[in-house]
Amino acid sequence: MYGWRGILGYVGPAAGAELVYEFYQMAPKGVLIRHSPGTIRQLDRENIERQTATIEEVATDLDESGVDAIMIGGAPLFTTQGVGSEAETCARIQQKVKARVSSTIMAVIDALRTMEARKLIFATPFEDWLGQNMKSFLEGYGFEVVNLGGLGVKRNADIAHLQDHAAYRLAKRLYFEADTKADTVFVHCPRWPTIDYIELLERELGCTVISSSQSTTWHALKLMNIRDDIPGYGALMRTLA
Repeated sequence: MYGWRGILGYVGPAAGAELVYEFYQMAPKGVLIRHSPGTIRQLDRENIERQTATIEEVATDLDESGVDAIMIGGAPLFTTQGVGSEAETCARIQQKVKARVSSTIMAVIDALRTMEARKLIFATPFEDWLGQNMKSFLEGYGFEVVNLGGLGVKRNADIAHLQDHAAYRLAKRLYFEADTKADTVFVHCPRWPTIDYIELLERELGCTVISSSQSTTWHALKLMNIRDDIPGYGALMRTLA
């Protein structure tokens, strides 16, 4: 059977296989992901609220399929509601399912804490208002965002059409433009390519680099009690060895 080491159920915010693609590049053999995509097409409050209303039902369906862990995707679902909304949502769903439940935004917080991050560079493909929501969310958990910037993308589908090196170039520029030296770079959103540049950025910047797809994969493997040597994708993934 596929997924003999563990099966992750992913409640995606929108159609798109970029996270799944990067997940399989990082996850060890024997791990499977079942992706249930949502319907967010435009990054606005109406689309976000519509998706939020469906995640409990989708998570229940994934649980009934026999997954070992469930991850709720879509950081804006929770950053627009504020700190604690992600934990409340996951706790409510956990009461109804057997699989362990978490979210991609909780994965980010867990990753930042594990790597003892304090001063962050925050790079995102989104518009400024979503970036500011995420900044406030991170600050609510005690992190200092010393510089942030985005590319102003409004449509989810357009994120996947950004150039392969867009995240790398934005993160690097924000790091060197910051007035305060950062110890961690956080590259937000799993819809643009990030994992091939994590170790390159860590070498060039001399700091930890966390991306959404990387931290989601790492956190999911932890939820399923899977330990393995996973080189090539940054210092965070090496903590699973």
